[in-house]
Amino acid sequence: MPDVGASALAHLGIAIDASWGLDGRPLQTPVPDAFDTLRPQLTARVDETGIPAALTGFTHTPPAGWSVENGAMGTGGMTEWRGWSFTTDEFWTAAERGQQRESNIRARNVFAVADGDEWVDKSSSGTFDSTLVGPAWTVTGGSTAVLRYTTLYRQAAPQKGEVSVSWDGGAPVTVKTYTADTPSRAEAVTLRVPSGATSARVRFRYTGGNNWFWSVDGVTLSAS
Repeated sequence: MPDVGASALAHLGIAIDASWGLDGRPLQTPVPDAFDTLRPQLTARVDETGIPAALTGFTHTPPAGWSVENGAMGTGGMTEWRGWSFTTDEFWTAAERGQQRESNIRARNVFAVADGDEWVDKSSSGTFDSTLVGPAWTVTGGSTAVLRYTTLYRQAAPQKGEVSVSWDGGAPVTVKTYTADTPSRAEAVTLRVPSGATSARVRFRYTGGNNWFWSVDGVTLSAS
C-alpha cells in the first residue's frame, strides 16, 4: 500500500522529491537486492503454527557473499528465527499479528530479520546473539562512503542492535547502534574510509532474549 501513491506519481510523470519522505517507491522501478535472490529457496514453516502450512517464506542460507555468524547464539528456540533469517512480509507477519511486524513498510520482497521475541516461543537456552555480515565492498582509502539500508527496530531492554564496519579485515568499528524504537525508515550512514583501505564489510549484530526484533533490507555501500 505505501507504494500506491509513489506509483501514481510516477505514472503521471511527476518526479518524487526525497524531501517529501514518502515511505513507498514506484512499482514501475523495482530495485532488487541480494536478499531477493533467495526467493526460490524459501521453505515452509517448521515450528511456527500460525503461518499457513503451504506458505514458503524463510531460509537461513544467506545470499552469495553474505554470511551469518551464530557462534554466540543460544540453542533451541523456534527454528525459523534462530539467528538472522531471510523472510518475506507475508511469512513474518503471520508468525504473530499485532506486534508491529506489519509496520515494516520500507522492506521489499525478501529481507533479513533477527526476531528474539519469536525465537523464545519454543524452549531455548542462552541468549539471542547473531551477526549478519555483508560482502567485501570495494572502497577508496581517504574518501567517504555511504552505507544505506532500510530498517525497522522494536526495542525492549537489554536488547541491542549494532552496525559496524571492518576495513580490510580489521576489527569491526561501530558506526550506529539501536537501543530505542525506530520506525520503518531509510538509513544513510556516512563513513570516513581510512587511508589505504581497499575493502569494507558491514556487520549487523542483534543481541537480546525475549525482546523484540530488527529487520534490515536494501543494504548498499557506495561512494558519497
